[in-house]
Amino acid sequence: MTPKPWGWWTQHKLQILGDYLQAFATASSRVDQRIYLDLFAGWPENTSRETNEEILGSIHRALAATPPFTKVCLFELPSKAARLEAAVRQKYPNHQGLHVYPGDCNDTITSALQELTPIRWAPTFAFVDQFAAEVHWSTLTQIAQFKRGRSVTKAEMWILFGTSFLPRGLQVGQNHMDAKFGDRLTAMFGSEEWVPIIRARRDGLLDATEMRLELLNLMRWRLETELGYRATHPFTMKNTGGQELYHMIFASDHDAGDKIMRHLYGKAIDQHEAMRQHALARRRVSRQAERDAAQGADGLFEIQPTDVRAPQVPMISTRLYTPEPTRPPFGSQRSA
Repeated sequence: MTPKPWGWWTQHKLQILGDYLQAFATASSRVDQRIYLDLFAGWPENTSRETNEEILGSIHRALAATPPFTKVCLFELPSKAARLEAAVRQKYPNHQGLHVYPGDCNDTITSALQELTPIRWAPTFAFVDQFAAEVHWSTLTQIAQFKRGRSVTKAEMWILFGTSFLPRGLQVGQNHMDAKFGDRLTAMFGSEEWVPIIRARRDGLLDATEMRLELLNLMRWRLETELGYRATHPFTMKNTGGQELYHMIFASDHDAGDKIMRHLYGKAIDQHEAMRQHALARRRVSRQAERDAAQGADGLFEIQPTDVRAPQVPMISTRLYTPEPTRPPFGSQRSA
């Protein structure tokens, strides 16, 4: 299957994931079992849209961690699951704990977690890389409540929250919003507390940025108050033009996880902007070359996008990541 092209922000997301998974494996090295759940596993082979270079997908990054994740559970729709399993079995023939679950992850998560019951004490990390609003709150709840044992912390989760995708899917700016997408939002949030936020936006009480931040706050608030996570750290992913695309929410109640991800996010702030500026420079060069070609003129120095230098980011970042604390959801009695 042809590798799927992705933007540089996806590459950065996967880079952060790989760094955290390695730190997670190191921090849990005293035990002999580790669990990795990939709820939207996708395809393991990916390329950069900007450079056409290979991007290591989430599966490869999880399986590269040392000491290894002993249970690697990949969830994918039936149309993709067979090809996914064939690819990873060929690449990692000796991994005994690798399992692909075909079907909607919201339907298959229960049986998958039941199979893991004998080691439900093990350190567990779930990557929830949805596109918009595919995961259900009931699925997140099962993952949060999966682990049992004395002094056992909850499974950690890293969730893609489509801050800019949700209003678009709902068609907030149209006369009639998409009711089916609204049902998906209710399933994802596990409540209809998102409705007052959208209503306030349509009534002009919130601008677009405020609406997106209120939706993000709602998700974090529910992860903390309903599922009991002590830390919910959001990281903003932007596109080349600097527009906000989505947030990656890290949910943990483990002190080590909180400290590690704060460090990685602090470093990632500088990395993200450097990568954006690099992509922007490549775009400018590419567009200039297109204009020159259309006018039948050769560029003076024949600069190509590939000639643009890679971003220079300090190896050690002193930037401190400090998330905004959550607050009661907009429009709720708790925020009154």
